[in-house]
Amino acid sequence: MTKDENVKTIRFPVKTDEKLLSLANKHGLTKLDLFIYMVDYFYKSKKDPRDLNDELLKNAINRKTDNIVAFIKTQEQDLLIPMKKDSERMITVQGKIVDFFNDHILVHNDEQKTAYAEQAKNIAQMSKYLSGLDTAQYDKARLKGKFSEILEHYINSREQMNVLTKQVEKDDLIRHTRSMLRNL
Repeated sequence: MTKDENVKTIRFPVKTDEKLLSLANKHGLTKLDLFIYMVDYFYKSKKDPRDLNDELLKNAINRKTDNIVAFIKTQEQDLLIPMKKDSERMITVQGKIVDFFNDHILVHNDEQKTAYAEQAKNIAQMSKYLSGLDTAQYDKARLKGKFSEILEHYINSREQMNVLTKQVEKDDLIRHTRSMLRNL
């Protein structure tokens, strides 16, 4: 024969029984099962069943919240504020670098561009001048050659002349030689 474990009884008002029955029906339990679960709940959670506002839970949540806030404040003091200050310093330094760059390097680059343009212009003029010198040297050599031809023609023609050569022929030679010199 099995021994009945339900040997204890509790007496409570009818109004409380109605509430107990309503709760049991709402959760699909018998009154005994609901009572067992309620006892287990209060036993395990260590809550005071008289505390309807659940002050222990509120206090526990407040303590946890205070711990989290304290942790966040510590992290803010130890990490975030120094990082923010370092970032602000770095931004300030970078701003100074940009200002220096704008004030000095860009001006220097403009000066260099102007100097390079002037050098390119001077090199172009020198190239033109040297080309002119080359042309002049070529023209001078050509001129010497032609002058040499005219002189040789004059000398040869003069040597062929003798005492019997007429003055008209001599004058023609001089006129022809002058004409050739003018055409150079």
